[in-house]
Amino acid sequence: MNRSSFIHIQMVCSRTLLLLFLVLALPRAVADTIPLLAQQTALRTVNLSWSGTSGTVSILRQYPDDLQPIMLATTTLNSWTDVQGRTLCGDTVRYTVCGNTDTGFAAVYVSDNEPTSPAQWGVVTMDHTTQQIVLQWQPSNDTDIMGYLVCEGIPSMAIDTVFGRFNTLYAYPTEDSIRVHQFRICAFDSCRQASALTEQCNNIVLLLENELCSQTITATWNRYFNMPSGVGSYEIWTSENNEPYQRRNVLPAEGSTTLSFNVAVGCTVLRAYIRAVSTDGTQTALSNLVTIDFEAAERPQYIYLRRVSIDDDSPCVQILGATQPGWDNSEFRVYRRTANATPSIVGVCQPSPQGELRWQDCQARYDETAYSYLLAVTDACGRNEMRSDEAQTILPTVSSDRGPLVLSWNHYLGWTGNTTYRVYVSSPDQPQWQLTASTSDNSVTLADNQPVGLRSYKVVACEGPDSRYQHGDTVQSAIVSYTPPADIWMPNAFTPLENSNNTYGPKSVFINPEGYSFAIFNRHGILLFSTTDPSLHWDGRYKGQIQPAGSYVYTLSYRQSNGADCQRTGSFLLIL
Repeated sequence: MNRSSFIHIQMVCSRTLLLLFLVLALPRAVADTIPLLAQQTALRTVNLSWSGTSGTVSILRQYPDDLQPIMLATTTLNSWTDVQGRTLCGDTVRYTVCGNTDTGFAAVYVSDNEPTSPAQWGVVTMDHTTQQIVLQWQPSNDTDIMGYLVCEGIPSMAIDTVFGRFNTLYAYPTEDSIRVHQFRICAFDSCRQASALTEQCNNIVLLLENELCSQTITATWNRYFNMPSGVGSYEIWTSENNEPYQRRNVLPAEGSTTLSFNVAVGCTVLRAYIRAVSTDGTQTALSNLVTIDFEAAERPQYIYLRRVSIDDDSPCVQILGATQPGWDNSEFRVYRRTANATPSIVGVCQPSPQGELRWQDCQARYDETAYSYLLAVTDACGRNEMRSDEAQTILPTVSSDRGPLVLSWNHYLGWTGNTTYRVYVSSPDQPQWQLTASTSDNSVTLADNQPVGLRSYKVVACEGPDSRYQHGDTVQSAIVSYTPPADIWMPNAFTPLENSNNTYGPKSVFINPEGYSFAIFNRHGILLFSTTDPSLHWDGRYKGQIQPAGSYVYTLSYRQSNGADCQRTGSFLLIL
């Protein structure tokens, strides 16, 4: 760029700024000498044209809410198209054109003069979690959409407003899920201009019918209209006894909307819904979810499990339940399971005329695992099973890491309210059960004054007075035994002719008689003494004669509490 061109641009800019100042500061002092025409030609578009001037002109615009005009552009032409960045809903916009010495003014009424683009349907479906009808639609193509009116009924009435162009989902608040509703959507823009309504779209309502003791179900539903690409098929999905849903049938959209099918003999609860699938497979709409608790024929009003216990005098688990008196011809099932397994039927029983239910499980290994039991009875149709609460056997365990002995067990299941536990102990020296602790927890640390050696423990659970049925029952656990580890020390000498230390043998806290043997040999390898009784020691004699002083050899075999067999060999001195 040469210097003369630069100076010319500076002069043009200076004149433009001067004219702008005159327009802003002294509008009456500037004559309207440029004929200016302003006309709206499209949405957000105003065409400006003028005559009577040459050279460069500046174009300014002022909205009603602007304090001052705003410079838009400069041009050497006699026209300009203003594409505005916002929508006006019927406001006057003022334009100014400034030349070197002339100025033109024009005002134009600008409004949103294009029809609002409508929304398009997605689907009307049912949310099975909330049991609400959910409307989904495609947003309007207009960029200034403020929201949508949700309309319902014939004729359509607005029931709610959803604000936001891309907020295209609405949950219809209704408690009547078996009524067919007709919905339409209307979009409105920032000028509150409404679009045309969509076509009517409806929810699907499913009805199920069955007769007492019949396995046949009849399903009927209404047709779905105005799905994008049209409805291609209807699918019926069912779940029996809370199992996962499975697609039972697929019917063409033009076919019947009634279907009969059979459920399994043991089905007590049926859930079903209809799924409408679009022709192109991209859209689905769900009906309401229908649940049938099959109408029950006669059966007892209640059934409960009083207690599940182990008795000292029986190798079987004793089960005691109760039901409504007078149902002694009914067959009650006994279910059993372990851990998280599914309960399985292990037996049946019949109640006494007073409603007492008794059964014993002689196959359970209750000393190895805890078993859960429940009682059940069906109605006269052989279905609609009613079950009691579960109750679980108590399995105690005992542990000790050469420290305090800890007895723990699983809490008894089957009672409500508070349960207390009593801990009993017995030993070969004290065979009668002795109460040693009482707690509401499921473990106790046993005192140091417990019997030495082999011990047996059992736990008795006591039903609290705040339990539901208030029978004051007690439940006994399996018996667990504790064998302490053998802690053996062998002396290195003894004197058979003294009043003390006159026999030789293992010194121990506890020796298990099972697997025990002890023997002594002289230096020639002759066996002088042997026994399998831990209480017997060698008195230094062989065939009635005191043996000479000197060194002797012993061998010792014993079994540890964990079942491991141990052997020890060593020597000691006989001193006279």
